Amino acid sequence: MGNSTLRIVHVVSSLNGGGMEHFVLRLAEAQRRHGHDASILALRGGPLAELARQRALPTTVLGGRLPTRLAHAALSFARSRPHVVHAHNPTALHYATIGKLLTRARLVFTDHAQTRGIIRVPSRFEWRETDAVVGCSQDTADKSGAVGVASNISVIHNGIDITPAKRTRDEVRAELGLGPDVFLGIMPAAFHPVKAHDVLLRALARLRERGVAVAVLVVGDGDERDRIHGLARELGVHGAEARFLGFRKDVPDLLVAADFFTLPSRDEGLPLAVLEAMARSLPVVVTPVGGVPEVVRHEEHGLIVPVDGHDALADAIERLASDPALRRRLGEAGHARVRDDFSFEKMTRKYEQLYFRLT
Repeated sequence: MGNSTLRIVHVVSSLNGGGMEHFVLRLAEAQRRHGHDASILALRGGPLAELARQRALPTTVLGGRLPTRLAHAALSFARSRPHVVHAHNPTALHYATIGKLLTRARLVFTDHAQTRGIIRVPSRFEWRETDAVVGCSQDTADKSGAVGVASNISVIHNGIDITPAKRTRDEVRAELGLGPDVFLGIMPAAFHPVKAHDVLLRALARLRERGVAVAVLVVGDGDERDRIHGLARELGVHGAEARFLGFRKDVPDLLVAADFFTLPSRDEGLPLAVLEAMARSLPVVVTPVGGVPEVVRHEEHGLIVPVDGHDALADAIERLASDPALRRRLGEAGHARVRDDFSFEKMTRKYEQLYFRLT
């Protein structure tokens, strides 16, 4: 099709507030800025539906039971007549395949590695209908067999654009009731076992025993919320060391207020939250899972600790607490890394080139 305007429909399973869903909204928004007709089709609603409205992103939420959802999806695709249907997880691929069959659009699937081992594996028929499979990291591409992909997978690393904070560090801390000198971390992640909130809480309990003063903003929501809150109370860190803020739309502001970032996940794709933190010059404490080691080099851009290693996580946080020069060095190197290699613009252009190759 050359470099003409494309009609693109992004298919997601919900509009919940996870990193992948935020990513899809931003990608559609960037594609619209580039002159394409990009829209979103979600199987279920969620907090990001309001954000999509604010950004004037055409969004359809199917809702309802399965037969109704399928009929609604078919009608939506028939109206939009996309050139490209882009599915963003295995559940979405089921509906995106319907879009291809109805409209003869090209079908692209991005494996964000968020569903590995938890949610449905697509059928062979769906994979046969898929024209291109993209891994959000090399690690995701290497492990794509876990969701049934046999071959033909390329890598487009996730990228970010830096949403400017609307408030200053002092303003955000004042709103949270925190003084300027509190050593403050942040962990923005949906409440799922894979994100390992329990490891963070055990590390905070260990730091409390050692007399290390630290607080962490725990941002997000999800299925594990009650269990994690209960564990925090049991360990004696609820509300003091662990400050639970729930789902928030002002994560850029919260990052500005923090001194470090942590994500002790048990598995990942290429977590946008890590890129966001590095872009804002925060030192990061992470685990060597998924695509994380493709971005963060130990002692250069952040500190890498073992999976399920709450003692090691406590040690790393204590080290950052006692060494402002280390925090500054890691933060500056992380900022440069994201600026040079993981820009949202570069990633958007790569997807655009892929679409044009297919159409």
